[in-house]
Amino acid sequence: MAALSKATLAKFVRDAAARVNIEPLIQDLLNGEVIHVDETPIRTTERPSEGRQQETSSKTTFNAYIRTYSNGTATVLTATPRKTEESVAEDNILTRFHGIISQGRESKFYNFGGGHATCGARLSRELKGLAELQMCGWASEFREFYVGMNARKNDDVRNGMSACEPALPLQFEQRYDELFERGAALLASMNPKTFGYDGLRRMLNRLAKRKDNYMLFVRNCAAPFTNNQAERDLRHCKTKQKISGCFRSWQGVLDYCKIRSFLDSAKKYGDNLMDSLQRLLRSFVPAGQ
Repeated sequence: MAALSKATLAKFVRDAAARVNIEPLIQDLLNGEVIHVDETPIRTTERPSEGRQQETSSKTTFNAYIRTYSNGTATVLTATPRKTEESVAEDNILTRFHGIISQGRESKFYNFGGGHATCGARLSRELKGLAELQMCGWASEFREFYVGMNARKNDDVRNGMSACEPALPLQFEQRYDELFERGAALLASMNPKTFGYDGLRRMLNRLAKRKDNYMLFVRNCAAPFTNNQAERDLRHCKTKQKISGCFRSWQGVLDYCKIRSFLDSAKKYGDNLMDSLQRLLRSFVPAGQ
């Protein structure tokens, strides 16, 4: 049997992507309590420019981004040449969502949704780095407290509770403020040229600015502690880039996003991926073929 040409394979992928309907997946996201969102850089030889004209290069590659919107049952991937608030609005998902947005710490996402849960796992890693690499004992104490809050919430959920004891969030917030004040006092006692000063200053600024976002997971049991869902849903993009290096066309990026949205969502629903692919393929293979 003759080998398929690259053009034939590209057309096959394009036809398959054209038959993927992601609207039901978007509705699944909009109807949920939480959307996890994140984005990862990719390299491509084509991308839309600011004027919507296509940029193409045979000598270099361009930066672009794949963004995920996901929950426990649906994944929707989008592609954008820009990491801007305008590009999020163009996706037209968070603009229609009024629930909790779980994210790493990207400022543009805070302008959408009805509540924001900033990733506690990322904060825990940053506190650990501050403690171990910059010898800041205060960071270890704050991290122990913060991770302990999550452990308590998980215990409550396992015991069938849908919310923390009413007094508990207030106690946690008081402890948060106490530890923050101790960190601020430590910073005030340090020489600005001291090793670890800038790291502690940045951490305290973040904890002050994003307190409500870091505490939301104990105030509202629906709010997740981590944004690992979105990170897992983007992992295959990094694997693909390691193997293939870059995307060869912008249409290829868009097709990849639609097909992976379809497959990732089918997997979350517990569908057999081969069966899902066969159903998709039957939708455009001529009868009798």
